[in-house]
Amino acid sequence: MNSTRSSRGRAIAAFAARSVRGAASAVLALSALALLSACSERTPPSNVVLVTLDTTRADHLGVYGRPDVRTPYLDRLARGGAILEYAIGDVPVTLPSHTTIHTGVPALGHGVRYNGDFRVGPAAETLAEHFSAAGYATGAFVSARVLASEFGLGQGFDHFDDDLTPGYTKYDESRFSHLTHWLPTEDRRAQELTELAIGWMGTAPTPFFLWAHYYDPHAPFDPPPPWGSAHAEDYASEIQYTDHSVGRLLRGVRALDAEAIVLVTADHGEGLDQHREDRHGIFIYDNVVHVPLIVNAPGRVRAGLVRGEMVRTIDISPTILELTGSSRRFGIGGSLIPLLAGTGAAPDSVAYCESMKSRLFYRGSGLMALRTRTDKFIWAPRPELYDLTVDPGETTNLALAEPARAEQMRRALEAMVQRIVDQDLHVVEKAELDAETAESLRSLGYVTGSTAGVVAGSMEDEMALPGSDPKDLVDVVLCGRDVSNGFYERALRKARRFQETVAHPDVQPELAPLWALLMQNAGIAEAGLGRFGDAARSYRESLRFGSTNAACRWGLVFALNLDGRPAEAEREADRILVDAPGAWRVQLHRGLSLALMERREEARQALRSLTESPADSEVQQIAHLYLEKIGTSEEARYLDLYRTSHGGSSR
Repeated sequence: MNSTRSSRGRAIAAFAARSVRGAASAVLALSALALLSACSERTPPSNVVLVTLDTTRADHLGVYGRPDVRTPYLDRLARGGAILEYAIGDVPVTLPSHTTIHTGVPALGHGVRYNGDFRVGPAAETLAEHFSAAGYATGAFVSARVLASEFGLGQGFDHFDDDLTPGYTKYDESRFSHLTHWLPTEDRRAQELTELAIGWMGTAPTPFFLWAHYYDPHAPFDPPPPWGSAHAEDYASEIQYTDHSVGRLLRGVRALDAEAIVLVTADHGEGLDQHREDRHGIFIYDNVVHVPLIVNAPGRVRAGLVRGEMVRTIDISPTILELTGSSRRFGIGGSLIPLLAGTGAAPDSVAYCESMKSRLFYRGSGLMALRTRTDKFIWAPRPELYDLTVDPGETTNLALAEPARAEQMRRALEAMVQRIVDQDLHVVEKAELDAETAESLRSLGYVTGSTAGVVAGSMEDEMALPGSDPKDLVDVVLCGRDVSNGFYERALRKARRFQETVAHPDVQPELAPLWALLMQNAGIAEAGLGRFGDAARSYRESLRFGSTNAACRWGLVFALNLDGRPAEAEREADRILVDAPGAWRVQLHRGLSLALMERREEARQALRSLTESPADSEVQQIAHLYLEKIGTSEEARYLDLYRTSHGGSSR
């Protein structure tokens, strides 16, 4: 771990050295404070460009120590400005994180805790509103539905472009499973966003404030040619493609204004299966909260400056305002100008992070963290403590080994939560989603439907830890997502990992519901792969752990039929129907078990009763179809079709 950090440090140091090589010694001798003082006297006011890169890890940019991920345009921007090496976002979810960036208030304060169900209320004070009041033209171009104007961040913008038609474009079909319902129904690619933003700048009066949001590094990873093969990692290829488009935007900016203030950051990173999370939103390890932050302001911030202090995304708005000479302050972040000028420290030495996804949607606990430059404490049912100086990957939990240190940081986190809650900064409103918007968000991988328990809570409410630890939940949740999306082998890898790492219900009975759901999803994946014997075993385990899920019940009978064991299927169905006599699909597959055993009259009776029952129309139709075929010349063909059914497609 130390060698990795040392290597990254050498890379950034070398980068900084290259950036200042050849610069005139007189320029280097200028006081940063004098430069910043001069900037406040400039007229006309500076144009300002804020670029946010969705789902972009700091450690996947060349300037942050990944030379194999080619990001020449962002690297060049950094060479002409300052790199903040350790910028920490407060929440690994797009809308809350962008709300934090635009208001200087963390999610715990502003109350927007997730995408979709929350919106930024008109009481919020945003960066765009400040610039609009100061006479700037304000324009925004966003690339994902989660940031559409209906969610509140459009306030203060004269022009807010969230038109994502004609929809999502697939470039490489081989990247996707046979199921495509999970693909985004809409988003905007980097090239299109860049063209729109450049067009707006060409007609906008000056000074202007532009926000450009690039979504491409977000899953699914499918960059257009030739970027699809630009790197062995699809995620890295998306970042390289985005860098190319950002480069075009920056050339457009500089063509209009060589001294425009440009700031580039990200809302959050990506898990990439570290800590068992392949995407983001559940955990708050550094792979999802450590973001890039580049400040390029010619004549204001010295070129090639690298600062290794920890800073926060709540500091971005105050920093931009001071760079424009404004004395206006809002939010609870602080300006980074003293740090960049060498005249002071970072606004605060601690950062707050959170994730409420498990608490909102999975009956788990939320997560909160206190991070300093050297340590990180995560408040969870099983607390975590990491020494980042020797363990930057957060692999060795010291909470049990160093209880006094962990308790000290817990108290500090509690005090920080209390301070934020006491300021009464909530501006959140409940979003009212129409069916189209809800479906669009689901296609982006976001669950919706809950704001309970995390709005305007007291310190005690916020620090409460109801439900399962997300460390136990993660494989269950992601296995279920992969099953739903048709990635069955990937789902089974997560299922096996859960079985190998999470205590068995025989040891910890309270974990039985997680095991029941996990084994049900494993059964669906195995059936989808045609492994019906394995599927039957998984369904049985799920029922043994207490599952009452209807799909698990009929899935077991179905899997046994497809595995060539109709007599066993009949016995299981009879057992299930004792407790659940209205399990219509169980009755359907039981009737087909009888048909497979050539007990035709019993099969007819069972299927006929379904056609006359209050079963749903699909069950009634299937029962009627087979009822008509039993005893006819088509019986064998239809039963063969049933035997060769693809279990996974029958969910």
